[in-house]
Amino acid sequence: MKAQIGYNKKRKDKSLLKDSHCELEILVAELVDYGIEVFNKEEDKFHRWMNKPNDSLDKNTPESLLDSIVGIQEVRNCLNRIEFGNLA
Repeated sequence: MKAQIGYNKKRKDKSLLKDSHCELEILVAELVDYGIEVFNKEEDKFHRWMNKPNDSLDKNTPESLLDSIVGIQEVRNCLNRIEFGNLA
């Protein structure tokens, strides 16, 4: 997947996820799959969204929150709101 390239690079550099965090890796992979679906399989659009500061995430980028289960869930919640048209 193109959208995972940035995340995989960070994983290789061990700046996002360490090998011992298999659960986080699985959750990030599931989140990426879900995000691509929410963005109608437009991977580039999803990747841009992941790197853009988001008001509902306290002006953090979604990508910056992928280092914890809580952060991943917050990003998933944002995607859920986008999917169902509830952007508030």
